[in-house]
Amino acid sequence: MKYIYLGVSDLYLPATTAAIHLEQLDSLHGPTQQKLKSLSYFRTVGKEDDGKLYFAGRDNKGDEVYIASIKGHPDVAVRAVQSLLGLYQMSLSEVQVIPCLPENPQISLVCSVFKQLGLQNAADYVGYKLVNNRFTAIVKSVRREPV
Repeated sequence: MKYIYLGVSDLYLPATTAAIHLEQLDSLHGPTQQKLKSLSYFRTVGKEDDGKLYFAGRDNKGDEVYIASIKGHPDVAVRAVQSLLGLYQMSLSEVQVIPCLPENPQISLVCSVFKQLGLQNAADYVGYKLVNNRFTAIVKSVRREPV
């Protein structure tokens, strides 16, 4: 099985969700800002990141975990992955694409503006607050079974 945690315009939520999946973070308590900053890929994204898959690791079952970010319309990305699986004659049950969405997608825009202004620490702080606000939903989204 391959898991892809998909973010919209940032990697804050997907990186955190993948870390919980890989048991790098405690799923019972919200992580500290320092712990989140130590995660690979816990950051805003640039144009070069759009749609790119990043390997996060293998879980305790040997399943591969990836993260990605797209500019918008995660439902379209999920359907595209499913279509590609069909082209490659792979079962839909072999890949799970799990959207990791902020309640307000404009938060990612704020993080991007901070990054462009050279205020990466401010962007990461907003990402930390985003993770804490969505932590219950993040934990629930980890390792969803195929529908």
